[in-house]
Amino acid sequence: MKRFIRIALGAVVALIGCGVFFWVVLPQRTAAVLIQLNNMSAGLVDKTLATEIGDIHYLEGGQGQTIVLVHGIYARKEHWVDLARHLVDDYHVIALDLPGFGDNAALADGEYLLDRQRDNLSLFFDGLGLVNAHVAANSMGAYVSVLLAQTRPDIFSSLAFIGSPLGVPTPRPSDMDKALAQGEIPLLVQSEDDFHQRNAWLSPQMPYLPGPILNSWMQSEVARGDQNARVWDIVHTQSDVPTVLDIAPDLAMDALVIWCNPDRIFHISGAQVLDAALQASTLVTLEGCGHLPMLDQTDKVAAAYLDFLQTVTPQGLSK
Repeated sequence: MKRFIRIALGAVVALIGCGVFFWVVLPQRTAAVLIQLNNMSAGLVDKTLATEIGDIHYLEGGQGQTIVLVHGIYARKEHWVDLARHLVDDYHVIALDLPGFGDNAALADGEYLLDRQRDNLSLFFDGLGLVNAHVAANSMGAYVSVLLAQTRPDIFSSLAFIGSPLGVPTPRPSDMDKALAQGEIPLLVQSEDDFHQRNAWLSPQMPYLPGPILNSWMQSEVARGDQNARVWDIVHTQSDVPTVLDIAPDLAMDALVIWCNPDRIFHISGAQVLDAALQASTLVTLEGCGHLPMLDQTDKVAAAYLDFLQTVTPQGLSK
């Protein structure tokens, strides 16, 4: 019996040692495994679509009406996994890395113009044959989605703003507006310190991520620091497109606006402005979360979104 206990203890110690080795010595490999396990636990599978602008990585799972989840600037598809976990039992869910972001290859600078991002997102929809999909998007991804909804309404069954969108001037300036006026760009990451400070801007309490995943994403973003600076300028000063508020009155599909307080990126005073501009909109405001409510308050966002989806008019049902 004592011999068995020694063997069992030895096996446990060995497993712990292997875990520590991979966690510390091979963090990139560990991060990849942890990300894959988390995706699988949410019922999502990693897939790739070949297009004329390169491969587009995405996650897919579930069955039913299609929901497409679109992230914001410098973000990635995995930011939607916790929300998707609530959706896959009833819906066919797709979360993509926007072309030029996430696990996709970087693109030429001109491809980051908002109208080019719109066209590249359209390529993804066409490549998968998606029509009448529910689209839920955050920040810059919401702006790109609105531009696409204007030109390709057939793609959309509904449009949900999960967190505040870029392209809605707010009556009251946000903390980021004030920082930009001082020549600072809080969302731009060019060093490890920038990464941690940016996360604090995005969320009052950024959800826990295992160290290997956090470090992997940080190193990837820091490595693109110079390009990210150009992308910021291209998106915010070089893109000649109408604002979300300009387009909103022309959008006939059902819309949901979820906006958090305090959102330091875009002030919550913009929520009612956007809601009023849309033809058919439901407004939900949440307290104690930031610019990424699908991470901050996943359960509340999922409940609000699922309730909204039940109200979408029958003629907009996804195929």
